[in-house]
Amino acid sequence: MPLKLEHTEERLTRRAGLILIDRFGKQLNLAAKIDRAFPAPGSNRGRRASDYVLTLAEMLIDGAMHLEDVRAFEDDDAYKAMTERPDYPSSDAIGDWLRRSGGADGERHLWSVLRTLIDHIARGTGHTLDIDGTIIEADKGDATWTYKDVRGYHPLLGACVELGLFVGSRFQQGSASPQAELVGFVHECIDNLPGRITTVRSDSAGYNHHLINDCITHHRRFSITADHDSAVMETLSRIGEKAWKQGLSEDGSRTDYDLAETIHVMIHAHEAFRLIIKRTERTSQNDLFEGKYNYWIIATNIPAQEMDANAIIHFHNKRGEMERLIGELKHHYNLDHLPCGQFHANALYFTIGILAFTLVQTLKRHYFGNDWARRSVRSLRYHWLQLPARLVSHARYTVARIAMGYDLFQQLLTIYTQLSLAPAPA
Repeated sequence: MPLKLEHTEERLTRRAGLILIDRFGKQLNLAAKIDRAFPAPGSNRGRRASDYVLTLAEMLIDGAMHLEDVRAFEDDDAYKAMTERPDYPSSDAIGDWLRRSGGADGERHLWSVLRTLIDHIARGTGHTLDIDGTIIEADKGDATWTYKDVRGYHPLLGACVELGLFVGSRFQQGSASPQAELVGFVHECIDNLPGRITTVRSDSAGYNHHLINDCITHHRRFSITADHDSAVMETLSRIGEKAWKQGLSEDGSRTDYDLAETIHVMIHAHEAFRLIIKRTERTSQNDLFEGKYNYWIIATNIPAQEMDANAIIHFHNKRGEMERLIGELKHHYNLDHLPCGQFHANALYFTIGILAFTLVQTLKRHYFGNDWARRSVRSLRYHWLQLPARLVSHARYTVARIAMGYDLFQQLLTIYTQLSLAPAPA
C-alpha cells in the first residue's frame, strides 16, 4: 500500500520520557543550586545560569552534539508544555555565556553543585579513587598538541567506580603533563567525597614520590602502576627464579603469567612499599636488551595479609571500570566533540557534561533499580527517554498520551509520580 506523508499541527514530541530528567532536577532543587553557585545576571532581563546549564545538560542527555541542536528543543512545543518552560536560549546566547563563565572559575562553581548531587548517591566508606586522563581531539584555535600527536585537550578525571560517579575533573590543554599538580587534584576529589575514600589507584602518571608521600602522610592506601625506571628494574633483577609463582585468576584457574613480590625503596619516599610484578613470556623473538619477558609492575602499600600478590593484580585490573566510565562520558554524551573555539568555554561545557552524566547515574540508582546501574545512557534513551507522545489539553490539566507497552508505561508512571510528589532522596 502506498505511503503518504502529511504535516500535522498536533502537539507531538519524541522526548516524552525526558520529563523524568526535568522532574528529577526540580526534585533536587537543582536550578536554585546552580544560580547560587554562579554570579547573577547583569540585569533583571538576563537569563539565570541555570537556564544555560540545564538546557545543555538536557541536550547532552538527549544526544545532542552541537549548540545549534537547541533549536530542536525550541521547536518542540509539546515538550515545552510538559516542562512548563516558555522558551530556550539561542545557540549564540549559550556560546556567549560559556565564554563569559568558563575556565577554572566555571568548573569550580559547577563542582560545588556536583558535590551536592554526589551526596545523594554516596553511601558507606572504604571507596577507591581512580585517576586517569583522556584525550579529546579538537582542531580549535587554542588547542595544543597532545602526546598522541593530535591537537586537542587533555582533561584529568577522578572517579569512584564503586559508585559509578566522577568525583573530580580538571580540564587541561592537550600539552598538559599528566603528573602536574596531581596531589592537589587528588585532594579536590577527596573533598568532593569527604570521609569516604581510603585508596588511590592510578596508572604510571601517579608513580612519583609526591603522590606516594601524600598517601602515606594521610594514611591512605595506594595502588599505582610503576615506571620501569632503573631503580625499579634493579630491584626486579634481584628476584630469584624460585620466587616466581603461577598467577591465578579470580576463580582460581591458572593464567598465562607468573607473579612475584618484593620491597622497594624510592628516593625521597617516606616509606618502603611493595612491588607486585606480573611477567609474561614474549611471543616475538627475544631481544638482547629487552630480555625474555614483559613485565607489569604495581606499587602498593596495601598490607600483604589483606591482599596477596594475586589479589593486588585483580584489584588493580578494576581500573578498567574507570576506562568504561570515561568511554561512556565521552562517546555516549558526545563529549568527544567540543563546540567552542575557546579553551575556557569548552572547560565549562565539558563539566556540564559531567553534570548530565551525574544526573543520569543518580536517577538510575534511585528509581530504576540495580539492573540499570551499569547500563548506559544510550539504553536509557532507547527504553525510557525518547518516547513518542501527544499532548491533549483539557480545562484544568494537560494529558501526555505516551506510545509504549502497557507494563513499561506503568513503571514510567510510578517513577514519574515519585519524582513529582516524593521528597528528594536522602
